[in-house]
Amino acid sequence: MKRNEKYFKGLTRRDYIAKANEIIHREGISAVTIRRIAKEMECSTASLYRYFDSRDELLYYAELGELNYYIQRLNAAEKHWKNVWDIYVGVWYCYSMEAFRKPEAYNLLFFENNNNKLRVSIREYYKMFPENLMLSNRVFHEMLQTGDFMGRDFEMCRKCIRSNAIGYDNAVSLNRMVCLLFKGYFKTVCDDGIEEKDVNGRVRLFIRDIEKLVRMFAKDLKGYKEYQIQ
Repeated sequence: MKRNEKYFKGLTRRDYIAKANEIIHREGISAVTIRRIAKEMECSTASLYRYFDSRDELLYYAELGELNYYIQRLNAAEKHWKNVWDIYVGVWYCYSMEAFRKPEAYNLLFFENNNNKLRVSIREYYKMFPENLMLSNRVFHEMLQTGDFMGRDFEMCRKCIRSNAIGYDNAVSLNRMVCLLFKGYFKTVCDDGIEEKDVNGRVRLFIRDIEKLVRMFAKDLKGYKEYQIQ
């Protein structure tokens, strides 16, 4: 009876997610298999399938932990933002720094699944890992209220419109061009890979391209200076 209890019970959804995240950090996403998780946690694969429909679902929840680094970067960066363009370019800086460093995770979270799933999953994740609530960020959670990739960026564009820093039509153009620009950069990183030492340089190119578009479409750039890339 005790053997069965150990084999089938006692482990939680959180336990499996934490173990998968641990393996990802140590060996990469490809090292995570249902059989590997079951072996390391001394349980049956049947026990794991009680909590997750598939390996893909387990990986999705494990990769949600990677967003903590994005939130930490937002929290540090926003202390230096002074105007709407600082916010607009700064959010893209934080996002691209993490996305280029962890393309598999960001592709899984933001492109392979819809934003409604991300919003619901984030709520569940915080219930399982309440210690990460301290990493909460207003900008991040505002972004999750919008249903698609371009929509999230346009919410930031709306802040610029309300501040009279850009007209509506130009904001629509900026939104479209910046999102397509990011997808081009991101696809290149996903397809060709990138070494850690090259991430800063790639982000710098992306941010400088964004700034060219901002200067092209903005009505008021008062107070904005070239974004300081760490």
